[in-house]
Amino acid sequence: MSSWFISKKISLAVLVIIVAGLLSTYLYFVIFYPMLTSTLPTSATVTVNPSLVSLELEITSSEGMREFKDIAIIEVDDVDSLLFRIVDSRVEKLESLSLSGRVRLESGEKTYEISMPCILFPASSCPRITMIIPGYDAPLTIESGRYLLTFELSWREARDSGKVSLMLSPRAYDASMISLGSREPGDTSNWVTAEGSTRSYTLLVDKVEAITDDLGFGEFKAYVWVFQTVGDDVKMFRLELTSIESGIVKAVLDVPVEKKEIYYHVMLAVKARPGSYELSIKHPIQLSIDLRVREG
Repeated sequence: MSSWFISKKISLAVLVIIVAGLLSTYLYFVIFYPMLTSTLPTSATVTVNPSLVSLELEITSSEGMREFKDIAIIEVDDVDSLLFRIVDSRVEKLESLSLSGRVRLESGEKTYEISMPCILFPASSCPRITMIIPGYDAPLTIESGRYLLTFELSWREARDSGKVSLMLSPRAYDASMISLGSREPGDTSNWVTAEGSTRSYTLLVDKVEAITDDLGFGEFKAYVWVFQTVGDDVKMFRLELTSIESGIVKAVLDVPVEKKEIYYHVMLAVKARPGSYELSIKHPIQLSIDLRVREG
């Protein structure tokens, strides 16, 4: 009986020593290495599909770089388009600056990188390439997935020390059209056909009025097919989305088309903010249909 009691006391003492060791190790790292407890973002602190991302950059050297890692999550259910733009900015206590950026979107299967040259360049030079950069100068089509957003800022020609505040929009457009390739809509009995469609060519939409989603866009599906006449070889369809209120063309899509048996066809997604629009195909035939987006 006494040996059992001694054994229990020894086990209890060992347990106390282990717990004390673990506690002291934890307190050591918290006190001397506090940053280790906040390096990884959690789902509670990372915004999903933000309409705007706010960034603040302290500048104390003439040139440098800072990475804002995993600052948001971009979720794409099917297919989407992104256009990153700085929609608001403020520069404090800097006489000159040349600021550029780079966006990185990473999922388990795919990575996108978007250069954003010459975001700001007060009282300085900033040469950039003249070619259109998808995702910065024009919308970039993104495949379905859950992407972590990282934003990198680099600067040069900075004079004095100061701060830069930026407001970044991942979807800085009023409307976009996204090619869905050679998908077919299936049953189109409830779809709306554009006036002027014939047995040789047709423009169809799944509806003519949509309600905005959580991101502020209404979405439509459209389908175009053109019968191949003798001697014709269609390579591309050109579609436009025009605001009826302003007459401004909000989106243009030149999409390569595929031939199926004796006709060419393409399916697309149309996304737009509240308003009235004319969706039209300009080549190789001309048809149009009016669409409306209402706030939900």
